[in-house]
Amino acid sequence: MSKNLWRVRLGAAKKGHDRYEKVLNLCKNEKPPCIAVGWGGLDLSKGIDKIEQYWNQDYGELFGGSDTAQIRRWVKMKKGDHIIAMIRPATICAIGEIIHDRYYKIDGNFEVEIEGYDEGRKVNFFNRIDVKWITNPDSYVRIKYLGLPKDLEAKLNIPLTIIELDHDIYNILKNKINTFEPKEAPSS
Repeated sequence: MSKNLWRVRLGAAKKGHDRYEKVLNLCKNEKPPCIAVGWGGLDLSKGIDKIEQYWNQDYGELFGGSDTAQIRRWVKMKKGDHIIAMIRPATICAIGEIIHDRYYKIDGNFEVEIEGYDEGRKVNFFNRIDVKWITNPDSYVRIKYLGLPKDLEAKLNIPLTIIELDHDIYNILKNKINTFEPKEAPSS
C-alpha cells in the first residue's frame, strides 16, 4: 500500500487567527488523537459523489473551486498516510500517521467560537481523521528555524487548508524536527 503525505493547516489566511489552536488542542486531547476540519454540517465521511450531491443541495451552487478541491484531498486521505499538522504562522505542530479513515462525529466539544470569523458564530469541526503522533504534538516548531530548502518552506506555507506533498518530504521534516535544537529566536 503506497502512503501519501498531507499537510493540514488550521487557520484562515487572515492575521490574528491563532485561536485555531483551540481546535488543535481539542484534537490532541481526543482518544485517539485526531485532525479535524471545519466544513460544519457537511458530512465528509461519504464518497465524493454523495458529498457533491449534498453540497449542491445545501449550498445551492455547483461543487467546484478551492474549497471543493480541498474536500477532494480530505476524501483521498487514508489509513497509513502521513500528516503534517500546522497552525499559523508557519508552525509545525506535529507529524503523524493516519490510523483510522475519515468519519463524521457530532460532538459539542468540537463546536468552537472563532473570534473575528463572523462574530459570535461557532464553527463545527465534525469531520475527523484519527492519527498517531510520530513527533511530540506539544513541541511546536517554526518552519523558518528548521533550515529547510526555500522551495520546501514556500510549499509548506501555501495558504490552503489541505495540500498533498511528495512523500520524500516526510523523512526530511521528521529528521529535521527530531534533531531540532531550539535556539534563541533572532530579534527582529
